[in-house]
Amino acid sequence: MKVLIVDDSHATCEIIRRALQQFEYRKLFVSCATSVDDALKLVNDWQPNIILTDWHMPEKTGIELLQSVVETHPEIPVGMISTVDDEEQILYAKSLGCAFFLCKPFSDEQLCQMIKPLVLELEAQEFITEQAVPLKDGLALPKTDALERLMQKNISESLILKPIRSQTLDESKLPCVMVVYAERGSQKVRVIGVLDVYAACVLASSVKVVHKEEAQQAIHMNQINNDIMTACKEALSKTAYAFLDNQSKMSLYVKSCKCVHNIHPKLDMIYKYPLNSRMDLSCEREGMAQGKMLIVGV
Repeated sequence: MKVLIVDDSHATCEIIRRALQQFEYRKLFVSCATSVDDALKLVNDWQPNIILTDWHMPEKTGIELLQSVVETHPEIPVGMISTVDDEEQILYAKSLGCAFFLCKPFSDEQLCQMIKPLVLELEAQEFITEQAVPLKDGLALPKTDALERLMQKNISESLILKPIRSQTLDESKLPCVMVVYAERGSQKVRVIGVLDVYAACVLASSVKVVHKEEAQQAIHMNQINNDIMTACKEALSKTAYAFLDNQSKMSLYVKSCKCVHNIHPKLDMIYKYPLNSRMDLSCEREGMAQGKMLIVGV
């Protein structure tokens, strides 16, 4: 999840960046802008999920940034971090749509407490009621509820799958696990899946005990260890028969499963698959951040 910090003080930007590194629930990718105009450019180019802005800045204020974002990108929550402590001014900012107001100085814990409800709400907004576009005929892709039932039966009863909005590829998707499903006889590749690090940890922890330190290292240090990879592959293999060839009625098998650390053309191509050939899903267990899966039929 991407957070844009807007403050004309480089020192304050660094203080906020370091505080966000203590956010354990989900890794936050951070970018900084020292002016409102630079921030608005990043809103369009980098597409942050959350904005944190100061109030008083040269040329344009955080209030002007707030008003612009509320008008043009109402889906992006804007929190304000400022030395302003006047109750009327704080209420004014909130009346314009400010998601929260945090007075300087603040602790890391205070900022993380303010951020978490925004992150949870953004995760919830990803859900859709059903597959956006019907899947085309001939693909070896299951229905979401059928795949969920198999995962609950063969991996863990606590696993929940839900359709989400179509995903795009950016740095928040790395590292990821790429799984390839193929026909047993011909070895023809029929399905490719991409799991972000959260989905990989959700599945792995459903098969074996994944200690908090292991999960945090995978999420925040971009290091998916061998134990997590092995457990994730086991979970995927146990549910591979959900992917069924329509002609032979034979189930597919996991041909390969590997960790990907860098964006490359093949990964980019997968995220650009048409909506009628893909399933975008959340993968969740209670107490863990929302994992995301992209499954495409080829």
